[in-house]
Amino acid sequence: MGAQVFPTGCDVGAEIKGLDLAKPLPGADVATIVRAFIDHQVIFIRGQVLSAREFADFSAQFGPLRPHIQKAFQHPDVPEIVYNRNVDEDGNFDEAGAKRGVTENLREGWHSDLGYEQFPAKATAVHALEVPSSGGNTCFASGYRAFDEMPDILRQRVMHLKAEFALGRNRRNQQTKALTQKLSAEDKLAASVVHPVICRNPDTNRMAIYANPLVTVRILDVDEDESDDILEHLFEQIHKVGTGDGHWEHQWQVGDTIMWENRGGLLHSGRLDYPLTERRVMYRTTIGHNAIEAAAAA
Repeated sequence: MGAQVFPTGCDVGAEIKGLDLAKPLPGADVATIVRAFIDHQVIFIRGQVLSAREFADFSAQFGPLRPHIQKAFQHPDVPEIVYNRNVDEDGNFDEAGAKRGVTENLREGWHSDLGYEQFPAKATAVHALEVPSSGGNTCFASGYRAFDEMPDILRQRVMHLKAEFALGRNRRNQQTKALTQKLSAEDKLAASVVHPVICRNPDTNRMAIYANPLVTVRILDVDEDESDDILEHLFEQIHKVGTGDGHWEHQWQVGDTIMWENRGGLLHSGRLDYPLTERRVMYRTTIGHNAIEAAAAA
């Protein structure tokens, strides 16, 4: 029967059924997933536990895999994979690992992966090996909807602006400090980059808010007070959509595989609200390179 797509009915998200992820996918199924990814920005497949090699091979069907900046979490045998996990090699709780991609304060955690790099990823894929008994959802906010529902006066204010994005040099969001604890000294000092505040997704041509509270440091070419004011309005708009009636949260189960958009139109954050005495272990791959396109150029 092949791949079947079941939208969540929310702003984003669709479940894909009818696949065996441990084997190379037929071209028609890859095309179906790509179409669902474009239409829904997040796709997920449940109930198939994969080895590290199988998960990397699945991910590579959607673009070249690239190494992640968090080398301390790299899989020992499959370097294309890093772990998202809250325990160290000895099974002890690891605070730095636990805070990667999740937050206690959701409003400050929204982001698009690798926004601190000049050419962020096309997509991120994650595969769940161990999940806690409750909590730890990954939440998604539609950057499209956040832009579409933006007050006209704010849209006019930000349409042509650019912003600085940084991880190790981030002086705005204190949560990023937890993300940099295990970076190399060189990576901690990596230069900041510049992206448009409002971007255009290359597949849909739709405009979206790209600035985000986790790694956006400041608006360029305005004074500090105005930069802070603009960013606070943008971040509130994202959070409103990310917690509103159309938002979607993925409730993890062992064997889940999920892939989400990073080129504009989607922001995400995990919730750090699960029992920290319980293990949360996942594989993660980073797929492709893409420049962030300015909406003003559309």
